Amino acid sequence: MTTKDTTPSGTPSGTPGGTVDMEAVTQRVRDLSEQVMAQAKRNGLAFLEGYERVLKNMLDLEEQAAKGTGQDWATMLATTHANFVRETSEVFLGAMKDQLKS
Repeated sequence: MTTKDTTPSGTPSGTPGGTVDMEAVTQRVRDLSEQVMAQAKRNGLAFLEGYERVLKNMLDLEEQAAKGTGQDWATMLATTHANFVRETSEVFLGAMKDQLKS
């Protein structure tokens, strides 16, 4: 009856005597970590782009609803609010996207 060298998890070891090649394990962990980080960045960018679209649609709706009232003050208030939100979110979301792209 022959036995194979195995690691504590029961998988065959890569070196004689049952020791684990720590450099290979470390490299696999680094590679996996890089893949996870890259996917997280892609997911983050997709979320931010989706959020921008939703925000744009909501602000457009706010302005259209205010115009529908026929009240100049309501239209002016909604337009001012929408422009403020657009400008501040552009800066904030732009910075976030730049960080995720780097």
